[in-house]
Amino acid sequence: MRPAFQWLLLLICQACLLNPATTQNVCPRPPPEDNTELIGGQLFFEPGTEISLSCSQGYSHSGGSRKITCKKNGEWTERFLQCSPKRCSVPESPQNGKAEFDKIVYKSVITFNCNNGYNLVGANSSTCLHTGQWSDPTPQCEPVLCGLPYIPPNAKIVYDKQFTGYTVPFSFGGKYECFPPMAAIGEQRATCTEDGTWTDPPECILVKCPEPSPIENGFLSFAESREYGYKEKVKYGCTHPYILDGLAEVECQETGSWSKIPTCKGINGTI
Repeated sequence: MRPAFQWLLLLICQACLLNPATTQNVCPRPPPEDNTELIGGQLFFEPGTEISLSCSQGYSHSGGSRKITCKKNGEWTERFLQCSPKRCSVPESPQNGKAEFDKIVYKSVITFNCNNGYNLVGANSSTCLHTGQWSDPTPQCEPVLCGLPYIPPNAKIVYDKQFTGYTVPFSFGGKYECFPPMAAIGEQRATCTEDGTWTDPPECILVKCPEPSPIENGFLSFAESREYGYKEKVKYGCTHPYILDGLAEVECQETGSWSKIPTCKGINGTI
């Protein structure tokens, strides 16, 4: 080995002894931790280097120093930066619905629901973004609509209120009425239900009441000897000196029987 080369090699070895390898002393890039991180692409830092941390996306500075320093042993000083998740505005519940949520901070999710009889139009959930805004606006809850109801033969519907067009909203309704002498058998209330259909209509059947019975000391006014249809009426009276106890007019009911028939009583209350 040449003397000059040996001398150069000796100098290099001495330099190595006086200056240990820098890879043992430098601080590696600090990893994201507790919603804090370093912005930039540098991977290693010399001892004594001071850097400033930032809050991660979606978080805001809520206290503590941003600074940390690379120590001689290749470790960073303790972090004191405190970062809290950003808040979104308090969400509004849709009319005829509700918004369900636990928190309103970054990454929180709210869900929207509509009351029975209403359809949700829009997103059924929304997420709090890193910008402090909700990902989706509050949806609408629109009422379920029913078409016009079926009207059975010999019947009509008396609606609760007037309307226009060929659809009505959920819970809108009315009452079925059969044309006398037909009577309604079944539910007479018509209602637009939450699934967009109507309640079942009644059936209109012919109802007859027997010839009204006579009463003691009384008479029937203009009554014919025949059967009577639903809603037909007859009128009773009493011979002198008896007086009528009860309503003078009775009506053929949907059950096929007459309403309560009156009696004739004397002045002292005897029949």
